Amino acid sequence: MKELAQSTYMAGVLVGAIVHGSLADRFGRRTVILGCLLQIASMGTAAAFSPNFASYCFFRFMTGMGICGLIINDLGLTMEWIPKKYRPFVTIIQGTCLTIGQLILPGMAYAVPDWRWLQLSLSLPFLIFPIIIWWVPESYRWLAIKRRSQQALHNLNRVARMNGEKDGTFVTLEMLTHENEKNPKKASFKSTPLGLFRTPAMRRLTISLSMSWFSSSFSFFAIAMDIQRFGFSLYLLQVISGSSDIPIRILSTIIAAYVGRRFAVSLSLLFSGVFILCSLAIPSDLIVLQLSITLLAKGLLGSSIVCGYLYTAELFPTELRQTGIGFTNMMMRLGAVVAPLAMMTKAYAPFLPLVIFGIAPILCGLPLLWLPETLNSHLLDTVEEVEARGQNSTCKKKKELEYETKL
Repeated sequence: MKELAQSTYMAGVLVGAIVHGSLADRFGRRTVILGCLLQIASMGTAAAFSPNFASYCFFRFMTGMGICGLIINDLGLTMEWIPKKYRPFVTIIQGTCLTIGQLILPGMAYAVPDWRWLQLSLSLPFLIFPIIIWWVPESYRWLAIKRRSQQALHNLNRVARMNGEKDGTFVTLEMLTHENEKNPKKASFKSTPLGLFRTPAMRRLTISLSMSWFSSSFSFFAIAMDIQRFGFSLYLLQVISGSSDIPIRILSTIIAAYVGRRFAVSLSLLFSGVFILCSLAIPSDLIVLQLSITLLAKGLLGSSIVCGYLYTAELFPTELRQTGIGFTNMMMRLGAVVAPLAMMTKAYAPFLPLVIFGIAPILCGLPLLWLPETLNSHLLDTVEEVEARGQNSTCKKKKELEYETKL
C-alpha cells in the first residue's frame, strides 16, 4: 500500500512536469506558479481528510503535479529575471532550500507522528505563499515574446524602481517594439513537447539533456534507497545525507560560475559514476568508508541536478523554455520510477545494480561535453537563435538593453 501511494505521487510529479511546463509557456510563469500553490494547498489538505485509500492516492497524485509545476516554473521565472552573473548563486540558494526542507522533514515527522496531522501541517502553509507570489512580476522576456510590450515595460520599470534606479524609464516601449519587429517569427513554435524536436539543434539539446536528467535521477534515487542497507536510523540517514549534499553543491556551483555550466554538470555525472563503481571494490566490513563514498556519489548526483536546472534553463529559448524544462524534468522523474526495477537485477548478481547505476551517469554525462557552453551568455528567446548557435554561425547580436546589468 505504501509503495503504491508513493508511486502514485511520483506519477503525478511526472505528469506535472510536462503539463505545467507547457502551460507556463502558453499562459505565463507567474500564473502557473499561483495555480500550483493553490493546487498543492487544496489537494494536500484534502489528502489529510481522505476517507479511503483510493481518494488519498488521487489527492497525492494532484499534489505531486503541483509540486513539480512549482519547482520548474519558480526556476524559470527566477532565471528570466536574474542577471547572468548571479544565476549560479541563486540556483544554489534554491537547491539549498530544498535540502533544508529535506533536513526539516525528519524532525517534523518525529514531532508529528500522526500522518494526517503531518500532511495537514505541510499543506496549509501553501495557502500563504500565493500572497507573496502575487507581488512578483511576470517574466518580461515571456511578455515580450508574446508581444505584450506595454506590460513588459511596466514590469521592467517596476523592478528597476525596486532596485533603487532613479531613472525608471531606461527601457522604452519603442525599444521593446523594435526588438519584436527584428524577430517577426517570435512565438511561432507552439508550446508543446513536439516543438522541442522540430529542428536539429533543438533535438540535440533535448535528447542530450533528457539523457543526463534521466541518469541523474536514476542513479540518485537508487543510491538514496541503497544507503538504507547500512543499518543506520532512517531519520539519522536523512539528516546525514542532506548535510553532506550542501558542501558538494556549493563546490559545483563555484565551478558552474567560473569554469562553466557544461563542465559542472558533466563532471558531476562522470565522477559520481566513478565513485559508485569504486564502492564495489571496498570490503563490506569497512562500513564507514563505503557509506562515505556512497554519500559522495549521491552528493555529486544531487549537484548535477541543481546545476542541470541552471544549464537547462539557459540552453532552451524563452518561447519553449518551460516546455523544455518540463520535458527534461519528466525524464528525470521517469528515471526515479525505473530505478527500483534496476534494483531487482540483484537477484542475478549482487553487484549488478551498482554497476548499472555507475555506468549510466558516465555514459549520459559524455554527450553534454558537445553542447554549447552558456557561461556569460545571454538567454536566447527564439528557436531560430538556438539553431544559429547550434550551426556555429554568428547569431545577429541583439542590442543589449541596459536592464541586463541594472536589474
